[in-house]
Amino acid sequence: MIGGSDTLSPGRIVEQRASRWVSLGAFHFTGTPTVTLTNATADGTADEDVAWDAVAFQPLPGKPNNVVVGMGDSYSSGEGASDPGGDNYYPESDYVGKAGGDKVRDDCHRSTYAWSRRAVLPGEQLSTGELDDNWSARMDYHLIACSGARHYNILNTPQAGELPQIKQGYLDQNTTLVALSIGGNDMAFADIIKKCITSVTDVCQNGSISNRDPDTEDKTDGDTPALKDWLPSWAHNAIRPRLVKTLNALHEKAPHAKIVLMGYPRLLERSGQCVVGIGTEEGPWLNDMGDLVATEMKGAVDDANAQNQDNAVFADPRPAFAGQAICGDPETINGIVLTGHAKADTKPVSMKSFHPKISGTANYAKAFEAALR
Repeated sequence: MIGGSDTLSPGRIVEQRASRWVSLGAFHFTGTPTVTLTNATADGTADEDVAWDAVAFQPLPGKPNNVVVGMGDSYSSGEGASDPGGDNYYPESDYVGKAGGDKVRDDCHRSTYAWSRRAVLPGEQLSTGELDDNWSARMDYHLIACSGARHYNILNTPQAGELPQIKQGYLDQNTTLVALSIGGNDMAFADIIKKCITSVTDVCQNGSISNRDPDTEDKTDGDTPALKDWLPSWAHNAIRPRLVKTLNALHEKAPHAKIVLMGYPRLLERSGQCVVGIGTEEGPWLNDMGDLVATEMKGAVDDANAQNQDNAVFADPRPAFAGQAICGDPETINGIVLTGHAKADTKPVSMKSFHPKISGTANYAKAFEAALR
């Protein structure tokens, strides 16, 4: 808890096991600066040791040029953008407790190569990550995105042992830029890709998946209609308004910030023929559905801007990835990954699968920079 400043969000959440200095943010102090630390956590089970080494204040010449928060899902966290073993994931975001299981586990997989870190913002000479790593007075940056996040993990539902992203405290009236991707998991793309890979009797777009509650992901009765009919309706009627709700909530917390909603690339080149299980009719359909998702995300931004005075921007990464998706040359998105698992990962198929490689987040950074021009 930060005392003596004018921030409207004095409480900041820091994950354990960073083993490095971690910034709580840049603050305009109007009184005596104080920091109060507590090891009381939301679960309240007292199963884990929570400790700190030191607290320090760094005087700045003024407000940083950019106060940036990276939020959202795996495409923002940098899932897949790591050397084997998850070596480029921050340790507090790739951890399994000694007892194993989900009790003490964080698989948010925030990478040092996340695209919001790799981008060079207008007026800067160095990337956001370089400025942040060197404690530049020009940059206040926080990455709180988490692999697997859905819109409700931003708003109100904890994930991977972390509080909802909007409740971690890093958005306030001083935030200048919010960078996020969200919506792909809400649109059930992981389930759809799995369906396409495992379908053996028919093309996946003619199949179905389990019905789910869009606000909890809990299964409900029955299955969806054929995916080719269900997904357009689901994207437009269920997910688009929830993206608008999310953008509005971010604007409320950070009223002076530009909000960049980053889209997703087309996943497949050459109809996905290098991916076992993807048929010649399924690959093009998956790409077409990716285009549909982009249309609905852009529509959500337009809807939110109609209410919030044009503070949001849709960034389209598809041109930056043209020819370089899975099966492309060069291939900048992981196909099915079965080796080099991170500490907190799924097996046999790694969470890296169908996510940008290190080279892919560079493409994303270009799309982000273009959206800010």
